[in-house]
This record gives sequence, structure tokens and C-alpha cells, in this order.
Amino acid sequence: MDCRSYRDHVEKQLLDHGYKTVAAEQANPFDPVWYKQDDDPTIGRTKVFVTVIDDADRDTLQSTAAAFRTLLSTATTPTQGVVENLFGYVVFALANPPAGLIEFATEGFTVADRRTNVFPLVYDLADETLYTHTVPRLKGRGFYEKQKLDAEKLLTP
Repeated sequence: MDCRSYRDHVEKQLLDHGYKTVAAEQANPFDPVWYKQDDDPTIGRTKVFVTVIDDADRDTLQSTAAAFRTLLSTATTPTQGVVENLFGYVVFALANPPAGLIEFATEGFTVADRRTNVFPLVYDLADETLYTHTVPRLKGRGFYEKQKLDAEKLLTP
């Protein structure tokens, strides 16, 4: 599979699940970005953003995920009196990604930062495998479970 085919698959899945495309000027420098607001029975109101990137090394992954976190915090207006959890999925679609990059993305990157949760994920185009973050046994379990379920439903061919 190539990155374009994977991105097209993700877009179809997201649109089929009610996600909308974020306007280009609001999503800049990411293209495209999809968005959906939902109420989750275990973690409350969620605002979820997704993008697919076709290149990465460790530094690029870290700076891209940080920039996506900034986009999340500026692209939405908080709802008065409602606790909201912002989620971002940055999928790095690469052929044969190095094991160190997968490990950094799924274990080394700090996901949570002030109610903004950005999950860098790695999709191996060669063997069609999506690498996600493991669900911890205790702290933050609901956020990581959401990530895993969203990844299975939306980001896995």
C-alpha cells in the first residue's frame, strides 16, 4: 500500500463516521485534518482531530506532534461549563519504519498535556500494520482505550 491509498482509506473511514474536514486555513500546516466532537460515556466530551503524515524521523515526529497539539488548542473554542478532552491522532505512514521510531512514537512521546492528548501513531505501509500506544493498567486508561478503539475503527485497513 502507498501513502495516498492509506490516506484515502482513512478519509473514507472518518467521513463514514461523521468526521468533517477542517478548513485549510485553520488546519495549516497540516493537510488534510479531520475533526469530530462527541460525548464519550466514560471520559466526557471529546474533540478529536486526525491527520496523516507521509514522512518522519524522531525529530520530525516530535516537532510535528507538538505542532498538532498547538493546532488542537487553537482550532476549537471551549464550551462554557463543559469539561472537554482534546484528542489528536497524527498517523505517520511509512514503508518499513525503524523500530526506534515506532518505540519513540508509541512509548517515548508524552501524550497528555493539559487536557490535550496527542497520540503519534505509526502505520507501516509495507506490512500494513498500525502501531498504537498500549493501554496502561491504571492511570489514564480511558484515554488510551479510546485511542486503541479509534485506531481499530478508523485508522486500520
